[in-house]
Amino acid sequence: MVVEIKKAKRFIVIAGVVLAVIVAINVLWGGRSFKEPINSPNSALSESKPEKTISGKVESRSGEDFFAEYRLQRERSRSREMEVLRELARDEEQGQASREAASLKIIGIMEEMEKEMKAENLVKSRGIEECVVISEPGMSTVVIKGSAAAVDENAIKGLIGRVLEVSDENICMVFRGGNDE
Repeated sequence: MVVEIKKAKRFIVIAGVVLAVIVAINVLWGGRSFKEPINSPNSALSESKPEKTISGKVESRSGEDFFAEYRLQRERSRSREMEVLRELARDEEQGQASREAASLKIIGIMEEMEKEMKAENLVKSRGIEECVVISEPGMSTVVIKGSAAAVDENAIKGLIGRVLEVSDENICMVFRGGNDE
């Protein structure tokens, strides 16, 4: 029984350390949640100054860089998460179950990254200049550069739904930089 109490205490301490790391990352991240949309008012990516075009329409400089910036932010976030999980997986002080759970989570993240990359390439293969796929459990979002009028949404949803393993009705399409804004 003493062994079980020690394991429970160890698990609580580890969970506390992981929580402290997550809080520290959130503080360093500027107080934003990792799930917060990129183009929210709190986002650093939406802070660039708007420019006035010849037509008088106000455009944001960040609109051009949204796709690259989002990918960088996503990569940074995943890198931090992967590093914490790698440390947990390597830590001999952890129980076997905790190390295995961390390893499985790493594999899951890598699979999601591969699915998103495949889905993005499939969308681009349909003549779309730029896109980002955001995959979450049971729901996915596709951000496409251009207008909805130029895209066959059902065809895109059908293509990426199989790769992401979600149904068409659980895929949200968002358009940036087109006439629909």
